Amino acid sequence: MKTAKSFNSFNNDTYTDVKKHITPSKRQIIMAGYVGKNKKVLDLGCGSGQFVKFLNKRNNQAEGVEISKKVAKIGQGQGLKIKITDLHHTFPYNKDTFHAVTAGEIIEHIYDTDFFLKEIKRILKPNGFLILSTPNIATIGRRLMLLFGINPLIETSLTQGSGHIRYFTEISLKELLEKHGFKIINFTSDTINFTNSGQFQSQFLAKIFPNFGARLIVKAINIK
Repeated sequence: MKTAKSFNSFNNDTYTDVKKHITPSKRQIIMAGYVGKNKKVLDLGCGSGQFVKFLNKRNNQAEGVEISKKVAKIGQGQGLKIKITDLHHTFPYNKDTFHAVTAGEIIEHIYDTDFFLKEIKRILKPNGFLILSTPNIATIGRRLMLLFGINPLIETSLTQGSGHIRYFTEISLKELLEKHGFKIINFTSDTINFTNSGQFQSQFLAKIFPNFGARLIVKAINIK
């Protein structure tokens, strides 16, 4: 599969300097709060497993999947349960396995989002939760850039920037999730940035105006 191969190459090339211990980001703290405690959790695109480790500290049974062998081996070497898997293929888990699935900054890299969500739904227990975050194309900064005809930080090739191939608004993400039998029950954002560098930002305003925030963070229930 040509697209999957190029995606795999991009991921392996991206992880050139992986840190083993990283303080959880605001986004990850929010997502962990949505997961709760005492849950069996799968983290998609888990990297070296820092979020898996953070979830386990909250009395969860968390494990992960990662496409890059290089970075997955770091987490495996720390005793974390990480499988090396391409998320464009069938996930290596049985139906109704997990109480929650987390996907932080992953769906924007996926070619076939329909297949991706079908697989998440398959491995989730009935009434299980998908906790997902993705960059928001409708941030206040991007809206202003578009107004003046400036590219709102959208990649024009796979190897540019972070390799994103799609972007979402709250409405388009909600429509996609509902199409696959998920219902959003929580929606927020981590921060509103007033500069590209994020030097000037507000987490408080992101709670009030999540549609302007840097990321869309949702908790959705598997309803059918």
